[in-house]
Amino acid sequence: MVSQAKRRGEELHDAERVAPVVASLDVGVSKTVCLASRRDPVLDMHPERPLRVLGIGQQTAPAIASGKPADFDACARAIEVAIQETAAMAGAPVTHVVASYSGPGLNSRIVRGAVRIKGAAISHRDIENAIDEAMKAAPAPQRSFIHVEPLRYMIDDGDGIPDPLGMAGKMLAVEACVVTAPTEALNALKACIRQAGAEVEDIIAGPQAAALSALTPEEREEGALLIDIGAGAIGIACYAAEGLVHCETISSGGVRLTRDLAMKLQTTFAAAERVKLHFGALSNACDPREAVQAPKLGMDGRLEAATTLRGVIADTLTPRMAEMLLAVRDRLHRAGFGGVEGPQRAVIVGGGALIPGVRELAADVLGMPVRVGRPLELCGFDHGEAGPAYAVAAGLLRHRLDHAEVEIVDSDFQPSLAHLGASMRNVVHGMWNWLRENF
Repeated sequence: MVSQAKRRGEELHDAERVAPVVASLDVGVSKTVCLASRRDPVLDMHPERPLRVLGIGQQTAPAIASGKPADFDACARAIEVAIQETAAMAGAPVTHVVASYSGPGLNSRIVRGAVRIKGAAISHRDIENAIDEAMKAAPAPQRSFIHVEPLRYMIDDGDGIPDPLGMAGKMLAVEACVVTAPTEALNALKACIRQAGAEVEDIIAGPQAAALSALTPEEREEGALLIDIGAGAIGIACYAAEGLVHCETISSGGVRLTRDLAMKLQTTFAAAERVKLHFGALSNACDPREAVQAPKLGMDGRLEAATTLRGVIADTLTPRMAEMLLAVRDRLHRAGFGGVEGPQRAVIVGGGALIPGVRELAADVLGMPVRVGRPLELCGFDHGEAGPAYAVAAGLLRHRLDHAEVEIVDSDFQPSLAHLGASMRNVVHGMWNWLRENF
């Protein structure tokens, strides 16, 4: 009996060694989400390769109670608790994470690079050299590359092809979408996660991660727009047949909705946030005559019981949300992906996707079919399906399991220990001040 138990324990140990737990970390303004999973050979045999979540950790950001950004230590503590909760549920330690960046300054551009082919046929080295030249064509002082998406290759100025490997020619050119973010912000995010007791394996753009989990393969191939309405920013990821063609963040989000509501109802930010979560709606997505509890600040400066109509709430939130969606449309046009040249459908995720009426408003503003998305092929949640707010964390998991060998994000992203110790506080405070100004 003892030998059987020992043998079973050894088998479990071997299984964990072959398929270790991997974790994703989505650090947002309103909450921090950590998910853990493990490659499952049985699920991998399924055509759609669903992911089974083994552990979930979530912490509401302390900042959401006051409407102000959290400081470095508070953010690190929220990350630490979320990771601990995930590890406890998964039954395995979480020491490394793949994290998202959805903060200010995330942007992309399409660049071109060309090299002379050295051999009789195009090799992997030729392709890498062409991509390197494309990256050199996108000078990014004080910025780091976090994603490079080759869109098409051209041999001797021929038509674009998806894969030139093994073909003959003299010159190889590539067009690629490169996504960059401020190096200072990435370093500060990594430092915050390190203080929480984990190491960062990779950093992925938040909108891109959300697209990996919420867009179907058909939508990505045909071209679609992913809109992630978070508390502190709106992330957009635009896909065409070749792949990701545009990715950026807009400094506007649910926090601004809450501030507008707090001003209208003459209440605190925290009270307005609760009213928004429970009774928020847009346009005609509610009964405008319904009376709801909405405490307000009294003459003594304290909250007192009060009521308001849901129509008042909708009339307050709708103009700001429409303004945000118009900003998304304008950014797409500015990037050259508006109208018939751009995506013809959109998917909305993030906490803002849960507001009743947002789909109808987005369809009207963007002039295209819109659906509310959620992580596809994700199982293991105790309370039904994972909602739109989990799209980024789920996409990070998908990226990590699809890329077994994670490379360093960027050489600039890895400061020496001496430099890190000397400049940590300046970098950290700089980022939090920057976030405070933008959000």
